[in-house]
Amino acid sequence: MKNLIYQYYDGKLLPGDIAGSANIKEYAARIGAEYLFEHDPKFVTNLGTYSPHYGSFKPIYTESFHEYDNILFTDTDVFAVEGLTENIFENFKAEIGICTEPFQPTYRAKVSGNICGAMDERWATTIKTKWNVEMPRTKEGLLKVYNSGVVLYSNKGLVKAKEKFVPFVEYVNLVNTNKISNFYTADQNYLHAMLTVAEMDYIELDNEWNRAIHYIVNDNDERVVNDMRTEKTKFVHIHLRGANHWDVDKHYRITNLPIEEWGL
Repeated sequence: MKNLIYQYYDGKLLPGDIAGSANIKEYAARIGAEYLFEHDPKFVTNLGTYSPHYGSFKPIYTESFHEYDNILFTDTDVFAVEGLTENIFENFKAEIGICTEPFQPTYRAKVSGNICGAMDERWATTIKTKWNVEMPRTKEGLLKVYNSGVVLYSNKGLVKAKEKFVPFVEYVNLVNTNKISNFYTADQNYLHAMLTVAEMDYIELDNEWNRAIHYIVNDNDERVVNDMRTEKTKFVHIHLRGANHWDVDKHYRITNLPIEEWGL
């Protein structure tokens, strides 16, 4: 099998981006996958604030990527835990593989603002009205949240997505004209919608492949770190503000050590 891990970054490379790229390149070598990092591919430039995020879809629309059996895209703030040798490509049979964000549906139901449960519902209603599809929900009836920072594509998935995904600008214009928060114009919700709109054969990957660390506001109105890692975590997605300015050592500590040893 010919497998590739693809990463890119548009804009000035900061220490965290370089650290993330080096980490995933080492992981690719350990599992026998090819690795490609592109700086400033500027694949999309006409979609407003979130244009750079749509570079994650370059493998879909670039024929040279279609020579691979499978492609993994990861953000540059995703880090493999120390010494990880488990092969994410092994036994992958679907067209797309993606992780949910298990914390988000319940959290968003309790908050208001530009990213919240009510805005999720407005977005889902807009997608249903346009394409007559239902967005997937949790067993509690809340809209699922998928994270686009770790996404697996089979060759069949790449080809099908190129054929069936709707144009980026059509989706972005739809969100904007329905007065939905700008956040929902980004690649993450676009992909979320296309999984269903394009009738992709997708699977929910084990959440250990994309465990988030990020700040939240707790019930006491305090900003605290929400660390979703477990003993079985494989990839850590470091969403902490300012982390792209941090060096390799700090990213190592956050990825592999208890929170008390991070030295933030």
